Amino acid sequence: MKQPQALGPGASLLVGLVFVAAGILPMLAAFDIGPLGRDDINGPPWLGFAAGGIFTAAGLAVIAGPASPLANGLFAFLALAGLAAIGNWIAFGAGERACSGSISLPWLWGESDFSGLGCRIPFGLGALITDAFACYMLVWLLQKALGGPPHLARLMKAAEWLILASLAPILLALALILLLQGAFGAVKTRLTTGAWPRNEAFIARQKAKGLLKRFARKSPS
Repeated sequence: MKQPQALGPGASLLVGLVFVAAGILPMLAAFDIGPLGRDDINGPPWLGFAAGGIFTAAGLAVIAGPASPLANGLFAFLALAGLAAIGNWIAFGAGERACSGSISLPWLWGESDFSGLGCRIPFGLGALITDAFACYMLVWLLQKALGGPPHLARLMKAAEWLILASLAPILLALALILLLQGAFGAVKTRLTTGAWPRNEAFIARQKAKGLLKRFARKSPS
């Protein structure tokens, strides 16, 4: 399988400039400069600056590229910090919140408007995950600036555990959904066929292993 090729210097510059250009307008809107103004920002003015800063920082990270890992990492961290700031404001900031979205599960689908906790909780989970990744990125940058491992090894391990802890609610929810889906399928098979589902391939492998073990015990020493 062919490995994906990295962007060349010219392509990186072009893509990066497109991202930077996309971020400049919302950043200027925070100061009432340009075609957009503060009234176009659905929140405090700094929100527009942060939203535009995400694109600008991402573009600068692309321009820096892997040839400048520290600069690349710094701009990537700034983009993550912008995402975290917006998510934290929506989830934990003062004032009313109203969101719209859709739910898509094997047994449930629909679109609805959410307000209050219905809006804050999903953004809160996303904000905590983004916070954890931003912390990890910051520690990685500091470690890189200090010369790499083993500097800040314990702090890196703590940042990794922080990411795992932030993902735990989603992972547990996915595990529960898969278990319920499997149980529903098993009950459906039982009701339609009168027998519980069996993993015939797994049973055959286990029987083959048991047969081989019996032959091994009977073989002469």
